[in-house]
Amino acid sequence: MCGILSVVNFRNKLSGINLSKASAIIKHRGPDDEGFLTWQPGEQPVICAGNDTALSTRNHWQYPDLDPGQSFKVGFAHRRLSILDLTPAGHQPMLYQKARLAITYNGEVYNYLEIKAELEKVGHKFITASDTEVILHAWEEWGPDCLNDFNGMFAFVILDYEKQELYAVRDRFGVKPLYYYAGANAFYFASEIKQIRTSPDYTFSLNETIARQYLAAGVADHNDDTFETGIKSLTPGFYIRIDLSSATCKPELTKWYYTKARQWHGNFETAADKFRRLLTDAVRLRLRSDVKVGSCLSGGLDSSSIVCIAADLLKADGNYTGQETVTACYDDAKYDEWNFAQEVIKKTNAQPHRVFPSFRQLQEEMDTFLWHQDEPVGSSSVYSQWAVFKKTHEAGLKVMIDGQGADEQLAGYGGNDVPLYAGLLAKMKLFALYDEAWHYKKEKGTWPYGFLLAALQLNSGKTIPGLLPEKYRIKKTPDVDWLQPAEPSGIYSWPAHDLQENLYRQLHTTPLPALLRYEDHNSMAWSVESRTPFMDYRLIEFNAGLPERFIYKRGVRKNILRQAMHGIIPEAIENRRDKMGFVTPEEVWLKGEGKEWFNDSIDKACKQFGGHLLDAGKVRKYVDEMIAGKREFDFMPWRIVCFYRWFKRIVG
Repeated sequence: MCGILSVVNFRNKLSGINLSKASAIIKHRGPDDEGFLTWQPGEQPVICAGNDTALSTRNHWQYPDLDPGQSFKVGFAHRRLSILDLTPAGHQPMLYQKARLAITYNGEVYNYLEIKAELEKVGHKFITASDTEVILHAWEEWGPDCLNDFNGMFAFVILDYEKQELYAVRDRFGVKPLYYYAGANAFYFASEIKQIRTSPDYTFSLNETIARQYLAAGVADHNDDTFETGIKSLTPGFYIRIDLSSATCKPELTKWYYTKARQWHGNFETAADKFRRLLTDAVRLRLRSDVKVGSCLSGGLDSSSIVCIAADLLKADGNYTGQETVTACYDDAKYDEWNFAQEVIKKTNAQPHRVFPSFRQLQEEMDTFLWHQDEPVGSSSVYSQWAVFKKTHEAGLKVMIDGQGADEQLAGYGGNDVPLYAGLLAKMKLFALYDEAWHYKKEKGTWPYGFLLAALQLNSGKTIPGLLPEKYRIKKTPDVDWLQPAEPSGIYSWPAHDLQENLYRQLHTTPLPALLRYEDHNSMAWSVESRTPFMDYRLIEFNAGLPERFIYKRGVRKNILRQAMHGIIPEAIENRRDKMGFVTPEEVWLKGEGKEWFNDSIDKACKQFGGHLLDAGKVRKYVDEMIAGKREFDFMPWRIVCFYRWFKRIVG
């Protein structure tokens, strides 16, 4: 796991000092080592050392120091968090002279040993034990087609200095970030936006469309735009090719991965067995490491499944001394899951670490937290995750696995009922539809009229006047009259016509892309690599082809996961129906000890953006009513505070 930078310096206006600045600002992503590469057409690439290059690397390779005045056509900067092949042989940027390739790479290709074995069969020789070298050899053998064989999370830039081509690649679902920016003098690829901000090419300009969408609905990362005009996020499953022999160095965008739904035709029990085998193998691959691997444990179904599977795998290898776990806890029982986490700890004999995020800590760390995130976040729950990774770092752990990505595939969130009902109706699965409705009535005491009418509306394409309750009507925007103008442009939401379509959108649009950014930036802020077995593409493709009621049946979410984990996780967790995840008592803070802080920040935000982005009077009225209990709690106050604090931190 690392931090990378690539600069295509097409006007020759930048030099080595620009690479050094962009590297220094993300030392947190790779404190173990630093490296640089510069290349001019017609010459061999030069690998250089920096201020933080490991002494062992300097002594082994005898690299020269990067010259601050060094000119280049292509420059790489790399920060290394050593996970695989901890020796100097794993240093990056890595050069493969035989194939005339060079790479700067962030991530993990978990099945690198299997790919390495295939390459060795056709004559490839390896000198390191790293997955980085496997990528270079695979690229030599198969070109970009090799991406289809990679099972992992990755963002990398490859320079083919013989063909004068540069490729920037992002993994299938965007687990690892890669941002890009076309400046007047150079083209940039970076792991974090703050690297691009160090360039003399860059001037801050707020992307007001993204800002309005975030303020109105809390969405972010739902397309390739960022909060800063001109800086884009490379769409997951895409790569960019640049012809370096061209004077313009115009980038060409290519989609290399399409989500493939593997349609399932067997019964539920067989599907659950297949699910268990896929998830187990995903965990097995993600336990590959030359350093200790721990787990984030909330006590929910997803993280508990990961911890229990990992324990079984490690015991089977005879290499289990008790996996280390980290759990966020709260004194308020409404937000605390420690009792559930303890069930897993007892079952697996894990070694637990606990952290208690507080409002005081949030106040103290807010600016640093937002600086690391690079963009605003949806709620203070992201700070809870930050606190978990901070505790992970303090415990001396460098790799963690967790349950991110399960909710979006397995209907873990609310809001999936209408698409479920609509899909059953459209497919004329009327008995299944009646069964869903009857069990809803059995649990709630009333028939789900709203869900049924909304499903009918979706299938007919027409609104049913006077019949459909307001809360089930499809709206283009939420009620945001406190925004200026009131109607935010290009809002993201639209109706899904069945459950799988809704889950697809959760994976590719919102909320998962934002959650992956939060996790990457939170973990890397503390020099920790996070791994997510539920994001294994084989599992995602399998789940995408399942019948809807294998996933969500009779009001029970994650139906197949519960069946697959029967006998593996504690029964109390298998039978849980509530959903928490990373949470904070944000409503309690807003109305209690944090009221003054929230109010002060909101007043300053209204002063800064009033009459332009915010209607100060309506914002104040909205927040006052929420604090007084006259309005249902939502995350609007947090979004305004977060946006303001982020803006001040970045712009000043």
